[in-house]
Amino acid sequence: MKSKRWFCTENLMALIFWVATFIYPFTTSGYKVDNFTYYFIMIVFMLSLYLLWGYTGIFSFGQAAFFGIGAYVYGIFSKASPKSTGMGLLGIVLGCVIPMILALILGIFIYYGHINASFIGIITFCLSLTLQTFMTQTSGPEWQILGVKLGGFNGLNKIPAIHFGGFQIKGMTMYFVSFAIALGAYILFRVIQKSNFGYTMLSIRENPERSELFGYDTAKISTIVFAIGGGIAGFAGVLFASWGAYVVPSTLSTSTSFIAVIIIALAGRYSVTGATIFTFFYVWFTRAMAAAGSEYSQVLQGLLLVIIILFIPRGIGETIFSFGDSLLKKLTPKKSSKVRVAKKLSPGKG
Repeated sequence: MKSKRWFCTENLMALIFWVATFIYPFTTSGYKVDNFTYYFIMIVFMLSLYLLWGYTGIFSFGQAAFFGIGAYVYGIFSKASPKSTGMGLLGIVLGCVIPMILALILGIFIYYGHINASFIGIITFCLSLTLQTFMTQTSGPEWQILGVKLGGFNGLNKIPAIHFGGFQIKGMTMYFVSFAIALGAYILFRVIQKSNFGYTMLSIRENPERSELFGYDTAKISTIVFAIGGGIAGFAGVLFASWGAYVVPSTLSTSTSFIAVIIIALAGRYSVTGATIFTFFYVWFTRAMAAAGSEYSQVLQGLLLVIIILFIPRGIGETIFSFGDSLLKKLTPKKSSKVRVAKKLSPGKG
């Protein structure tokens, strides 16, 4: 029974995906490898929302705010002393911790203030919009931190890559670092899903009132999850700033959050594997359309979202996995009834 449980479409597709993306850099140019690095960064960012919306039912429309804060914090500290490894490492740590603390404070106000769940999306949307608007107005010379000008609409440019001494993490090295982080986060999420804490989050997602009746402190758990989601989004922002060497106010925009929301809505909130794989191909598809200059890309994305929500409510990922499992079940040879009867009639040992 154990082998059958692991032999399923989800695990087969996950294995194929991670093996293929591991081999890919050795078969293509450095330019394409650099582009594919961005896809893994977006997987990490998407997982920050999946933890909230997919596992706990918390709909956040402001993950881009934490993503952008992480990118700005790393950019400021790394530019303040470009050759200092210590300042760069401090920027990485604070790029995760500051968004996490902000999310924690916001979560305390939301959940201990007993704000209705339907308003969480609006609150996080306003946070993202406010931060973006503020950062666009920081072009004056007085707007600087540690001697680094915030740059207003132009943002921060020439952000140093993450480095340790004289070794910089960029190019193929950055690809495999981002790959390893995305894979590690994916495995961790799969493990959490089957843990006691994972089942607690799922119970809150399905029925928070009933979870409270069973003795769970839903406000505390939701606040912790919200804070962790902010920290993960901030870390994705750090990776983005190091990879792209820039960060602008639009990084904090709601359109960035909208990408993660669309991905999870299309892939489905019931399969982290589907959401992970779909993130990769969705970002690749949208960037390919943008590079081709298609003016209908946004229309096609919206049309695709409407069609899938109407006709495939559980999402593409879960639907494909269910269909694949049904095929595997039909193709897997079954033991004959005579063999089963013989096993039942055979005397036990001892």
